[in-house]
Amino acid sequence: MDEAAGHGHLQVVRWLHTQRKEGCTSNAMDNAAANGHLEVVKWLQKHREEGCTFQAMDRAAAGGHLETIKWLQTNRFEGCTTAAMDNAAANGWLQTVRWLHEHRIEGCTTSAMDEAAGGGHFEVMLFLFANRNEGCTWRAAENATRARNLEIVQWLHSHYPDQFDRNRVIAAADRDDFYMMEWLHSLA
Repeated sequence: MDEAAGHGHLQVVRWLHTQRKEGCTSNAMDNAAANGHLEVVKWLQKHREEGCTFQAMDRAAAGGHLETIKWLQTNRFEGCTTAAMDNAAANGWLQTVRWLHEHRIEGCTTSAMDEAAGGGHFEVMLFLFANRNEGCTWRAAENATRARNLEIVQWLHSHYPDQFDRNRVIAAADRDDFYMMEWLHSLA
């Protein structure tokens, strides 16, 4: 049942509920939420007692399943961890990041901006910069460099100079990225 729920197979979940005795674990709702299968989550809430864990909201956020997150907020008590906003940011889900910022207290870590930089999610980075205090680490510039995103690397250099390690960034740069290498060497 856990696997069927995670894949959104509501008919299979219903059949297993009535025809088998094994039941499920909290992984059923966690998995369904992670994949945005809100109808399965609702059915499990109504017909099963296993519930879910904080992983339901954390993993739903990673997938950008905002309606599922909102439902969990209203109907469940487990909440989430900083991984929710960190992973939503890493995957570029700006509306999810914004909602978590406005409705949850867990916040995020520097990983949110570090990973958003690597994913090229500049709008998410700008939101975090304007609304959060966690900032980033040197990994943000390194991740953006590996992703060949000069605009983000330049922005990080301008806004987080204390976290910008030119030598690390040069080491991470693709030698075939002429514009990146030209700009990095101009910093000397």
